[in-house]
Amino acid sequence: MLTGSALYEAAYPYPHRRVAVVTVRTPDGTLLAEDVPVQTGSVSAQLQSRVTRSATFTLSADWMPLTSADVFSPHRAIVQISAGVGYPNGDRDLFPVFTGRVYSARLGADGEVTFRADDLAADVVVDDFEQPYASQQGASAVAEIRRMISDAYPHAVFGPDDVDDASVPRLVWDDDRGKALDDMASVLEARWYTLGNGSFVVRRLDYDGITVLGSLTDGPTGTLTSADIEVTADGVYNSVVVLADRLDGDTPIRAVERNLNAVDPYVYGGDFGKRVLKLRLQTATTPNEAQRAARSQLAAHGALVRQWEMDCVPDYRIEPGDTLDVSWRGLRDTQIIDSVTYPLNTGEAMSLSGRSRIESAPTP
Repeated sequence: MLTGSALYEAAYPYPHRRVAVVTVRTPDGTLLAEDVPVQTGSVSAQLQSRVTRSATFTLSADWMPLTSADVFSPHRAIVQISAGVGYPNGDRDLFPVFTGRVYSARLGADGEVTFRADDLAADVVVDDFEQPYASQQGASAVAEIRRMISDAYPHAVFGPDDVDDASVPRLVWDDDRGKALDDMASVLEARWYTLGNGSFVVRRLDYDGITVLGSLTDGPTGTLTSADIEVTADGVYNSVVVLADRLDGDTPIRAVERNLNAVDPYVYGGDFGKRVLKLRLQTATTPNEAQRAARSQLAAHGALVRQWEMDCVPDYRIEPGDTLDVSWRGLRDTQIIDSVTYPLNTGEAMSLSGRSRIESAPTP
C-alpha cells in the first residue's frame, strides 16, 4: 500500500475532488509531455496475469498521434498515469497507478481520442527467444529474472522484492520468455510483475500470515459501498503431484504430497474427497526439489477460499497484493487483494477482488 500525506488521510473518507493526469516519456526517460489531464478512463490491475496492468484513457483530439514523432505515438510513448486528490489550494496527492507503452489510439466521432496501454511486462513477453536460451546454473534466481527482463527491456527498473533468493538449476527454453520468467519465479514460490510506477518486482503471494496494511468498512463513516462474498472449492486440492523432466532424459521425477492430517477438514479421502492437482515443473530437477514444490503447492491450494468482490470510494494507495481488513454488514474478514480497477474519472467507484483461505469461520 502506497503512503499518503496526513492531509490525504483526513480528506479521503469525505467528499473530495479526484485528479488523474498522464505524463509521457520515451523508453530512455526523455520527457515528452507532463501532467496532461485525463478526461475518462480506467486502469485494471490483475496479479494472475503476466501483463498485470492495462489502461484505457481518453484525451482531446489534439493528442491524436498521426506520425511517429507525435507525443503519444505507440512506437515510443511510455505513459505514467497518476491519480489521487486535488485540494482547493492547488496542492495534490497523486499516486502512480500505471506505467506502460501506448499500444493503440482511436479518434472517435465525438472528437475524443481513446488510448489503450499495457504495462512494461508486455514489452518483455512479446520478445520471444530467437534461439535457445540457457539459465546460468548456480546463479541467483532474482538476478536471472532481472537478466531476462533487461535483455528484453534494457531500461527496466527493479525492486523491492520480498523473496528468499535461491540458486538456479540448469534450464533451457526454446521460446516464450514469459514462461521462462514464470519458471524462474516458481523456484522462489513467487510471481514477477510490474508496479504502478513501472518497477519490476518478484514477490510471494501467500494467503496466510500477512501484515494488514489498511481497512475498508461500511456504515456512515466507511468507504466500502458494496460487497459480494463467495465461498468456493474451485482450485482446492488435497493431493499434489509434481512431474519434473530429468536433465539426462531419463524417466521424469514424480513427487506426491497429500494432506494426511486426520483432523483437517480437507484430509485426503475424507468428507472433502480426493482432489488431485498435477503440475509439470521444469525448475524441479531433483527429487527433493520436486517434493518441496509439491508441498508448497499443497499449502497454497489446500483449503476453501473466501472471495470478496467489493466497490469502494477510490483509494489510489491500494495495490494488488495488499492485505486489508474488510467489514460489510457485520461480517469481518482479512483479504489479500488480487485485482483492482482504478477509475480515472469522477463518479465511479473503485472495484476490488480479494481472497483468503478458510481455516476458521470469519469473525461475526
